[in-house]
Amino acid sequence: MFKIGKVINNYEKIGITIVELTGNLSTGDKIKFYKDGELVLFQQIDRIIMNQKNIPFANTKDVVALVLNEKVPKGSEIYKTGQLGSSS
Repeated sequence: MFKIGKVINNYEKIGITIVELTGNLSTGDKIKFYKDGELVLFQQIDRIIMNQKNIPFANTKDVVALVLNEKVPKGSEIYKTGQLGSSS
């Protein structure tokens, strides 16, 4: 498991979470969100949105929107499960 970004905003009414990436993210990746060391959410990513379009992957330094099952607090850290350099 390795850190790939953080939550910078939430739009709870439309179910969108805005994240700033420090690593790569692809649809199908399984990620965990932690706030203050506590697991908040574990979810597989089905949709990544950038500039109002669905994209299959996002790169380091991208700011993207994710559709999540639950609200994730602003400032939560995002970790991808799997091996470094792997998309799983």
